[in-house]
Amino acid sequence: MLGKKVLYQAAQLSHAERFAAARRAEGIPCHVVPDTTPKPRRDPQINPLTGQPRKRGRVR
Repeated sequence: MLGKKVLYQAAQLSHAERFAAARRAEGIPCHVVPDTTPKPRRDPQINPLTGQPRKRGRVR
């Protein structure tokens, strides 16, 4: 809660905006902010044929 507003934090902003719009239609004041927590680093995937980590072809 932020004052009298309900505060929603979400990684998928489009879903949170829809949810907040529905709450506003019900008369509940609310606000959406983006999720700022960092994503955990993924372990490398091991290729079962070679035993080596898979190469990342795309830039992430």
